[in-house]
Amino acid sequence: MTLWSIATPIGAAPDEPAHLIKAASVARGEFIGERGSFGHIVDVPQYVSFTHAQTCFAFDSREEADCAEPAPEPSDAIVPGSTTAGLYNPLYYALVGWPSLLLDDSSGIYGMRIASALLVSGFLALAVGLVCTWRRRLLPLIGLAVAATPMVLFLGGTVNPNALEITATLAAFAGMLTIIRERERPLAPLAGVVLAGAAVAANMRGLSVLWLVVAILAPLVLASGHQIVELLRRRPIQVAIAGSALAVLAAAIWLFSTNSLGAAVNDPLTETIAPGVGAPWYYGAWWTFQATLEHLQSAVGIFGWLDAPAPLFVFAVWIALAGGLLLLGALLLRGRHLVFAFLLVASTVALPPLVQAAYISGGGLIWQGRYILPVFVCAALGVATVLSDVLRPTPGVTVRATILVVSLWSVAQVHAFATAIRRYAVGLDASWADLVTAAEWVPPGGLLLSLGGMVVVSAALVAGAVVAVRRFSRA
Repeated sequence: MTLWSIATPIGAAPDEPAHLIKAASVARGEFIGERGSFGHIVDVPQYVSFTHAQTCFAFDSREEADCAEPAPEPSDAIVPGSTTAGLYNPLYYALVGWPSLLLDDSSGIYGMRIASALLVSGFLALAVGLVCTWRRRLLPLIGLAVAATPMVLFLGGTVNPNALEITATLAAFAGMLTIIRERERPLAPLAGVVLAGAAVAANMRGLSVLWLVVAILAPLVLASGHQIVELLRRRPIQVAIAGSALAVLAAAIWLFSTNSLGAAVNDPLTETIAPGVGAPWYYGAWWTFQATLEHLQSAVGIFGWLDAPAPLFVFAVWIALAGGLLLLGALLLRGRHLVFAFLLVASTVALPPLVQAAYISGGGLIWQGRYILPVFVCAALGVATVLSDVLRPTPGVTVRATILVVSLWSVAQVHAFATAIRRYAVGLDASWADLVTAAEWVPPGGLLLSLGGMVVVSAALVAGAVVAVRRFSRA
């Protein structure tokens, strides 16, 4: 994710200038600011406020990032900045905005990105670490690979609460699965992971609590009534429930006191520019449902301001991996396992139309595929987890299948990353040769650092996976 932080031009992530300004203002104790003509006005460093002027390439895949005006000279000047994220929950911004207190030029933006990437990676690492302790771990690890789409890594390298919402929800879900399925594990650390994931995820965005409810309650389908009652009697579980409830309460208090979720719908002072305002609820539901595949494509990899799609090869890899899990699940799962998988997949497909139906009349058509990623990642891990109970391949098949999946996943990640760089360096209509010989924009440190770094990291991941799976198969 840190490589994405470096390789993405400033302002090239969705709504990033608004999130950067919000983060810098929260770090200085200003949580909302004054109402302006477009969002809220807060006081931030000059280089942070200036990021709005550095998005000249947004929405045009042929425009290189070198069109952006140079950032101001290093200065400790504090100036007004406008942010449409003024009403958003301040927790994420407090966690990532602090580098702007230490740095007085654009390096502060990269500092905020890296701070966010470390947090996002930390919760993803928690989920991976938990799965690695399971008795049947290989298929669930493949599920985590499906969950970690290029879009997840891209968002994780930028300043956007959507990224931390995704991995914190995933960590809470992995903790719940571990509690339910690995009954011999000590409860206290597992309950701690669930509490940490739930507390952070609930306070990220307006709909985060909805995704968290799915992540926390769905694993209970795999437990018997007796097991649930026994768990509720345990002190670590009680503490986790109480702590999560307090976190959700804090999120609800902020949400309703600021009207952050409904401002675009029922606030007469908020200008709504999205299409579809005034349309009936059923139009919003149908529009979103019929665009499900497009939204899932966006969840895999449409970077920038929806102007930098990943290559077709990347989408083909995710269709094969995610489609394979769905097909095997439909054919092999029964009973509780099937209900659990169906609940997760149905939530991924059905919740977006329901949310858009409730929003369209006052707020218009606003749905993007990345919004459902907190549920998608849980569905990928969940389906793979219950499949591991019914699929028992031979060691040879296990080794070959794992190496194939990890190799395809790594190549797809590198290809998506390189394509995003090409889009900003020479435009998507230019050739790969132009990227090397005629780049108009290059990331800090040059192309070799970013592209070479991604290749090295991916190769190391493949090598590590090969060694690990061979050791596991021998055991």
